[in-house]
Amino acid sequence: MAEAAVVLALSKLVTSFGAASLRAFIKKEVTLSQDLPRTAKRIERELDMIHHFLSQVGSKIYSNTVLEGWIVRVRKVAYCVEDIIDEYCYNIDLLQEEGFFKRVIRTTYYANAFRVIASEMKDIEEEIKHLSQLKRDYREMFNELLDNTTNNTKIQSLTYNENPRAIKVDDIVGMKEYLELLQKWLDPKELKRIVVSVWGFGGLGKTTLVRKVYDREMGLKSFDCYAWVKISHSYDIRVIFRQLIQELNKDYGETPADVGIMHCDKLGDALWGALSNKRYFIVLDDVWDTRAFNELSDLLVDNHKGSRIIITTRNNDVASLAQEMYKMKLNPLGADDAFELFCRRTFQNSNMECPCHLKELSKQIVNKCGGLPLAINAIGNVLAVQEPDEITWRRMDNQFKCELEDNPRLDKVRSALSISFAYLPRHLKNCFLYCSMFPQDYIFTHEQIVKLWIAEGFVSHRGQSTLEEVANGYFTELIHRSMLQLVENDETGRVVKCRMHDIVRELTLSFSRKERFGMADITNLENKDDVRRLLLSNPDQVNQLITSRMDFPHLRTFIATREVASDQLLCLLISKYKYLSVLELRESPITKIPENIGNLFNLHYLGLRRTRVKSLPRSIKRLLNLETLDLKSTCIATLPKEVSRLKKLRHLFAEKLADEKKQHLRYFQGVKFPDGIFDLVQLQTLKTVEATKRSVELLKRLPELRLLCVENVRHADCRILFASISNMQHLYSLLISAKDLEEPLNFAAFDPRHTQLEKLTIRGCWDNETFRGPVFCEYGINIKYLTLTFCENDADPLSSISLSMPNLIFLSIRQGCWADDIIVRAGWFRQLKTLYLENLDRLKRLFIEEGALVRLEVLLMLSLTSLKEVPKGLELVSSLKKLNVSMQPPEFKLEWERDNWTMKLHHVQEICV
Repeated sequence: MAEAAVVLALSKLVTSFGAASLRAFIKKEVTLSQDLPRTAKRIERELDMIHHFLSQVGSKIYSNTVLEGWIVRVRKVAYCVEDIIDEYCYNIDLLQEEGFFKRVIRTTYYANAFRVIASEMKDIEEEIKHLSQLKRDYREMFNELLDNTTNNTKIQSLTYNENPRAIKVDDIVGMKEYLELLQKWLDPKELKRIVVSVWGFGGLGKTTLVRKVYDREMGLKSFDCYAWVKISHSYDIRVIFRQLIQELNKDYGETPADVGIMHCDKLGDALWGALSNKRYFIVLDDVWDTRAFNELSDLLVDNHKGSRIIITTRNNDVASLAQEMYKMKLNPLGADDAFELFCRRTFQNSNMECPCHLKELSKQIVNKCGGLPLAINAIGNVLAVQEPDEITWRRMDNQFKCELEDNPRLDKVRSALSISFAYLPRHLKNCFLYCSMFPQDYIFTHEQIVKLWIAEGFVSHRGQSTLEEVANGYFTELIHRSMLQLVENDETGRVVKCRMHDIVRELTLSFSRKERFGMADITNLENKDDVRRLLLSNPDQVNQLITSRMDFPHLRTFIATREVASDQLLCLLISKYKYLSVLELRESPITKIPENIGNLFNLHYLGLRRTRVKSLPRSIKRLLNLETLDLKSTCIATLPKEVSRLKKLRHLFAEKLADEKKQHLRYFQGVKFPDGIFDLVQLQTLKTVEATKRSVELLKRLPELRLLCVENVRHADCRILFASISNMQHLYSLLISAKDLEEPLNFAAFDPRHTQLEKLTIRGCWDNETFRGPVFCEYGINIKYLTLTFCENDADPLSSISLSMPNLIFLSIRQGCWADDIIVRAGWFRQLKTLYLENLDRLKRLFIEEGALVRLEVLLMLSLTSLKEVPKGLELVSSLKKLNVSMQPPEFKLEWERDNWTMKLHHVQEICV
């Protein structure tokens, strides 16, 4: 991963000096720097060659101290290039912003600025030449490294090769249900060929589990022939063919004598012959790419004899080669199973029982393994040969991270997890390293992390997609590769939260430290010059940073979590670190933004969510590169007009929480925006606009919006507002909140030529014919999420909503209802998965007809204080998986118990009443 810094420097070189218009601009404005683009191009070529070299040698670069020293020099050069380019881009932006006369007045300033930049670029070019000369001087070492590096052995040192035959009973603790399900899927009652996938991140025991089943079936001779083939990342399809042919024919003695020299076509014929008229069982272990299976699939004949293929993989895309019903995702062991496995491995000489004096320490050690069987087994092996005393156990507990990083007996753990990182595509490595800086058990929100990746420069344009769309793909891919663990999907199925496994994080942090990529701890910090990214979550370390006046000359990113930042720290950061591109201080007790924040010319992301900031200084106008400004839930009521100068702004969150209990219609209130905000044509997110006659008119200037919230809307402003919104063809999520319950919202003017609207939230009343209107009849098919709050209408909208929004997945009705009775008719809401009813004081009865809500999985009924009867027809919803009822009147509870509704709903997995 030594190429991370080089990749970033290259991307900036290409985008900053690549445009012919900019080259002409510089040539015209500053004649002393005419050679600057040509110098940049030469540096780009040299760095590109270095990048290709680093990509080819991979992790082997760390096998030689001389080469590792060379890498340190390369990294520093790349960092310098990045710094110089940012300075250059800042001055270009200033030039383009200023008028002719001001530019003439400041000619001397620009001449000096670009002369310094040109001189520094010349120095960089000389340094790169020197690096190339060093490479030539030590060519023997470099050539030897390249000679020993091929596509198949590039990361051989990282490959984890467990002996699949070395399976013991204790290796499958906590996997009984998985075993039973796999054996059920192997049952020959289903005669068609079935592909089964077992997937999850490294070390969960996928191979162990499948080998247990495979050996059992071989012992029972349930199939005619068997084959187990491990498929490497850089596989050779001919080798796989030969292994399959040899294994399948092993019991028949029919392997062709010339199988070792056969070409692909002949091998295919031989494989077909080995499988014809046989019930076979094939395991394809550790598959990394769908192509491997696709190249085999046509030859793995379906002869309707009940054949089975099991794929083990870390990748969801590969797992999806199996039908959804035959996909098995392994999860980490629960606390009890993890402790049992640890005891079986560690205390084999004492009836596998943990001594009382070691129980607490043992549980602490097991907890750090995060339910990962491979890690538990490895740690258990280490401790099994130690004296069972508190000193030894406490040392393992205190030094767990260090043991994980350098104990030779934990090589299997490192290899199993490191190989996943090594095989990550280049564009994902920086994103993944970035996640490791956050504290243990930190929950990443999709909204936050993708914007941080973009601000860091990790995301590049692909085709017509926006940076955000590309970053969304990165986020999903890391989850599909089992590098991040899914925590929560939103109501439409999109991933919104994830986390990093504790052990994966610790190993990734070791990569991050080696690469000087980022730091999450400044204790015992050796080299401050190389720190580019710093995340602090400990108040003591923040105090250390303030009192010691530590200097990080190349610091680019500062993130504070767990409310540790302060006004004093913010002043220090702004005064000392002018190259900052990310400043994330959410939830910290900060009250004031210093005037000199305008000096952070390179700032792309400023996060002040849930701080106590009351205003922004006028110098905010100088943050010309700012892309994300997060002021959600601050004390800011009005944005200064200077914010209108931030032409690159893409995401603006600015709203205040006025009512934490959310009992009033305007519990979230918009911030007063200057008119110039509506000239920021790159805006994709705007939360929340306070509706005025002027603002609803100006919204039409923002056609690129994807997410929009407008509150305090008057009935009289609806025509202009919805005419403006109709211009937003990319709008995905829309929230409209009325001024009060006497101002019904009128959607009649909402008439887009095209819309991608999927999420709609309406607070307040609406005209009764709203959901029968042309826009919902034509485009309602796209809407998957609908929330209605404070809806005191006098007409039942459910019939028209069901008809106009047939693909609705989530429906929420809260804080207001139109009738005493709600009836859900047969055929309504055929795609709905979640129905959320809360604080509907008027609702007395709920009826569900047979054939309604046929796919409903979650029903939430909270604080329905007048609902005295259990919903009629509830037992007919056979798809229901979760029912949550709370704060209901005693009559409801009485009927529930009297009529034994728990038994009636025996098919519902989770019931809370």
